[in-house]
Amino acid sequence: MKKHTKITIEELVRRKEQMLQSKKQKKTKELYVKSLDGTITITEPDAALARDAQEMEESGDAYIVYSCVTEPCLKSKELQETYGCVEPMEIVEKIFDVGEIPQIAVECIKLAGYIDGVKPIDDLKN
Repeated sequence: MKKHTKITIEELVRRKEQMLQSKKQKKTKELYVKSLDGTITITEPDAALARDAQEMEESGDAYIVYSCVTEPCLKSKELQETYGCVEPMEIVEKIFDVGEIPQIAVECIKLAGYIDGVKPIDDLKN
């Protein structure tokens, strides 16, 4: 069983440079997408992007996916023109199956620490 370190002021001071450096670099992750039978790369959203997406009623997931899928770049004008998109975000629904969009969005949000970033100690023991 892994013992978890109690965080103290001294520990936060000691880790300052490491923590500040890690916040400068956005995390990325590769996801396998069944409908494409291949992988994509997502990048964590920043706080403003996550807030904006949350305020959007129906298109929030698509907005997160459009903004966070970095490979292939969904913002590519060539890609959007090839698929006949009138609006740039239409590319999301043209590329991914409807059920994949919220799953990709959740993975982006997880990458930023909004889901599963904090757990009670009792949950970790079980």
